[in-house]
Amino acid sequence: MKLLLMSHGNMAIETLRSAEMILGPISGAAAIGLQPNQGPEDLQAAAEKIIADNLNQEPVVVIVDLLGGTPSNVVVRLIAAHPDLQVVSGLNLPMVINYANQMMMGDGFDKSVMMNEAKAGVIDVNAKLNE
Repeated sequence: MKLLLMSHGNMAIETLRSAEMILGPISGAAAIGLQPNQGPEDLQAAAEKIIADNLNQEPVVVIVDLLGGTPSNVVVRLIAAHPDLQVVSGLNLPMVINYANQMMMGDGFDKSVMMNEAKAGVIDVNAKLNE
């Protein structure tokens, strides 16, 4: 399985770097970000290169930062050519760590488990402290 993170700016790149700082290298993971001097076609070309560089034809999970933004719109176009892409929006660090943990455990990938972990990572710390 491969992982592709996509975002506006460097969010995806830095989220992957942070996850790898915690866990070590994440096999098959890549990250790209749309820079201010780029257009959707630049991001699409970079994503297509990563998806095509998949010698074993492994499934690809794509996590984008924001539904409806340029990275997610690019991925929607890519789904036409690659219908097996598994796409999720709402990129965050717990999501990437959960993906990596699922891969390390070797039990297969469950997108709903990853999404639940990402949602569970949003906590009102003040309320938690007041409990």
